[in-house]
Amino acid sequence: MKKLIILFLLLANCGVLAENEKFTRISTYSISAINPAPEKNIKGEHFPGFRGADQLVIYTPEYGEYTGTNEYGREATVVSSRVFAFNGANSYIPPDGYVISGHGRAKKWMNQNLIEGAFVKIDPGQGTIQSRITPESYLYKAQHKLAEVQKTITYYKKNLPGYRYSSSQKYYNRALDKFHMAKYRLSRKHYKKAMKDLNSSLLFSQRAFYCAIPAVSNEFHGVWLRPVEKSRSEIAKTLEKLRKTGINNVFLETYYQGYTIFPSKTMAKYGLTKQRAEFNGWDPLKYWIKEAHKREMKIHVWFQAFYAGNENVRATPGHLLFAYPDWANVQRRNALEDVPMPSISEHNGYFLDPANHRVRKFLLSLISEITSRYKIDGLNIDYVRYPKSLSVDTRGYIASTWGYSEYARDEFKGNFGKDPLHISKNHRLWPKWVEYRQNKVTEFVSQLRQAVKGRNITISAVIFPDMEETLETKLQKWQDWSQNRYVDAFTPLIMSSDELRAQKTVSEISQFTNGRVLIYPGLFEPFTSGSPENLLKQIAAAREAGAAGVVIFDNAHLDGHFIEALSLRVFRN
Repeated sequence: MKKLIILFLLLANCGVLAENEKFTRISTYSISAINPAPEKNIKGEHFPGFRGADQLVIYTPEYGEYTGTNEYGREATVVSSRVFAFNGANSYIPPDGYVISGHGRAKKWMNQNLIEGAFVKIDPGQGTIQSRITPESYLYKAQHKLAEVQKTITYYKKNLPGYRYSSSQKYYNRALDKFHMAKYRLSRKHYKKAMKDLNSSLLFSQRAFYCAIPAVSNEFHGVWLRPVEKSRSEIAKTLEKLRKTGINNVFLETYYQGYTIFPSKTMAKYGLTKQRAEFNGWDPLKYWIKEAHKREMKIHVWFQAFYAGNENVRATPGHLLFAYPDWANVQRRNALEDVPMPSISEHNGYFLDPANHRVRKFLLSLISEITSRYKIDGLNIDYVRYPKSLSVDTRGYIASTWGYSEYARDEFKGNFGKDPLHISKNHRLWPKWVEYRQNKVTEFVSQLRQAVKGRNITISAVIFPDMEETLETKLQKWQDWSQNRYVDAFTPLIMSSDELRAQKTVSEISQFTNGRVLIYPGLFEPFTSGSPENLLKQIAAAREAGAAGVVIFDNAHLDGHFIEALSLRVFRN
């Protein structure tokens, strides 16, 4: 991204165009915080990047290298007072610019009032940000897109023998012609015709880019999917759409928020609701498998291990934590509460305690039931971790940590002679307490192969890429899982639109795992309302770094624009 910023700034010198009020749009919005921190942005204290609900936050280089935000917002990179690019989360902060990050109402304002090339002005005194979109903004955006296409064609011509690019070049030439015509008309102040030409240029550039990135034979193409289909015919229709897109692996959400989509004997045995209410009366899992296999597609059971959903468990008979409240994971700040408490930073969701052997036994029994009853192709374990805490060097870290259930505290005290509730991070036993919880998650992962009873099922795990931060804040020690070959593949979550970050993530995981697991990076571009172009750039970057394929999050957000981009060339198997 750093190189692209420099490249496009050089290309953007189109001259200052005369403005016409009819084609200029100005909007102002309040800034919630600049370089937020817990002590100066209380509303964002418990959230990644310290960006709270409905807030618009500015991140400058003084904050750090990345914003650290989650996937529920929208971010724009600004260089030289212009929007250069958009991102979904955890954006790289340019040394000569800043990042605008919005959630909720602020995200809506950004979507409506920022485009690539928009002029942006911050007024720290008033605490406001102003966006100004002019015809020149669209000219900048069109030139930006042309440069991206040309860069892509040039790269593959140089690095891929026999690369075919005639279709891409044809659309590029048409886009370039429209761009020059628009530039000429703007110089003559023919704004309406110029804007029409710019729109055509952008559409041709988009098509050229879709045609520029080649396919890779036998590449793994997956998508996470929460089922909403109510009949076999609806299932068939969804699978047919995905098949034509080039997606051949469906990660079907089968156990989530504490319930199964199929009628479960294990759930009934434990006195729990045996099936999600919306699927009562039939078994959708059976038909997903039948219809997928008919199309030579694979079904991977997407399984939320230690996440129990965000409904009020104290008022929900049949839920795990209504029946077994002592199974709940407990945050240190709430350690003395006698009822389960949710995680504020994780969608107000409740979590199960990985340390409790009864929790692990229940989950493994449920997995055994699924793999015994159904001919699934894969098992994708999600939420195989503790709830996120603040970073170690952040104020409030200790209070934000998890794992303080009565069960875990008693076991740790029995082993080490000290209740972890009374251990500070500088105590000699603190590293042992961290290791204890990490090992409980790993113990569960180590038992997955036994649970699937030796069947030919691909076991994959959802992981967070930053190994050091993940070890500290989520207690997920995934390098041990690969070292011991407990799983076959990782699906690391890449919530950023930055293709260089995707490439770096895959490269780092490859280095840590040394080829012992396959890597299918999880790309969130549809979910974060990103662009098909950014998704294709991430796919190309992940390939270059050694990924064996990708998994897209998620089917519900995979609209016609993304489907067109994927099916035109890049996902042609």
